[in-house]
Amino acid sequence: MVILFDLDDTLVTHSHAFDAATAALHAQVGSSLTLAEFAVAWRSAHRRHFDRYLAGDASYDGQRRARVWEAIDSTLSEQEADEVFALYLSTYEASWSLFPDVRPCLDGLSRYRLGVVTNGQAQQQRLKIERMGLAERFGCVVISGECGCSKPEPAIFLRACRLLDAEPRDAVYVGDQYEVDVVGARAAGLAGVWLDRGGTASADHVSPLIASLDGLPQVIAAMEG
Repeated sequence: MVILFDLDDTLVTHSHAFDAATAALHAQVGSSLTLAEFAVAWRSAHRRHFDRYLAGDASYDGQRRARVWEAIDSTLSEQEADEVFALYLSTYEASWSLFPDVRPCLDGLSRYRLGVVTNGQAQQQRLKIERMGLAERFGCVVISGECGCSKPEPAIFLRACRLLDAEPRDAVYVGDQYEVDVVGARAAGLAGVWLDRGGTASADHVSPLIASLDGLPQVIAAMEG
């Protein structure tokens, strides 16, 4: 069996780092908005323009600038927008950490072939994996920015299966976004496990689901019978 993981908010604390960097950026640019108002505007711009990047409608640097222009100042030059984004990025990268359940989970699953499938820009995502000391853990790392497809498209999950020489029916994918990660993986023929760290599950969500990675080995054991 092959076990594949999402990266952001599954292994690495992306949301925590995002919030810390947003607060630092708010203070540094001297916004007239309250922090709460600024956070809403910055997150909305992030979602809109990062989705454009994933869809191939914007370059990686272009979506960064667009976020600054939309949420902070539309009159900035490209260089000025890059400089503002660099303020955000420095705190974002400095705030990365692993969830405490990651290393114990990976240790417990070390007999399996493991991999990562993540949306994002390749250099940044690989930097996260390296800084967190996870590079040696995974037999493959598939990143949307490198392979030309993104979750929830089946192709990105199937690429990871090929790299690990596994059939989709023999692969499990674990992620924190139900529609993007779990539904996407299941559509590609993998078993999708939802990591519901926030406890937001409802009757509409199809199991298996876990509240932390501590529960994953038990789910894998049940799948193997």
